[in-house]
Amino acid sequence: MLYARLQTVSVIQDRDEGEIAERGLMEIVSRHPGFAGLWLMEAVEDTAGGALLTLWRTEEDARLAAARTQEKRPGPRPVSLFSDRIYEVEGRFEGPDAARPPGAAVIVYFDGAHDDDWIASARYAHDKRIVPVMRQVPGMIGGFALWSPDQRDGAVVTLAVSLEALARAEKAVNSTELLPGENPALLTGPDRAVVHRVSGYVGAPV
Repeated sequence: MLYARLQTVSVIQDRDEGEIAERGLMEIVSRHPGFAGLWLMEAVEDTAGGALLTLWRTEEDARLAAARTQEKRPGPRPVSLFSDRIYEVEGRFEGPDAARPPGAAVIVYFDGAHDDDWIASARYAHDKRIVPVMRQVPGMIGGFALWSPDQRDGAVVTLAVSLEALARAEKAVNSTELLPGENPALLTGPDRAVVHRVSGYVGAPV
């Protein structure tokens, strides 16, 4: 099993300064023990906000990542940290363009705590109805389903080559019909979805 650390952060407004900080962060973090992938993102609508998704081979490595980065780069953070969560990577999928570099991402949040019926329904919809459609959409790279067993909440991160590809995927998913046995009352949808441009990444797209 992989573990994900999902952080929401402020974005450095000076482009040159931001690119230098991003390159330094990617170089440092990618050398940490247990590293398995990194994606830096800038929100499309909230231009002052962004996100950092990193993948780790153990939960301990995910938890120690920030301290290890601080050791390599002492001093204050170059950005403000708004939230910092560790999840289990419960599922992952590859799209038809998995080998291409990511240009866009959407993070869909499901705030907890959810009961067993909701969780089972959400997992079924994601695995049996949504992911099969996403695998067919041109421009889709792949994605990760993140889950916190302690707080019983989660998030889904979907990666694409462009914002246009994300829009095509959203249209395709919204056009699906419920499968036999799906209960509309349990399909309450996400609490929020944030679209991003991917400004940097290290590791395989999925």
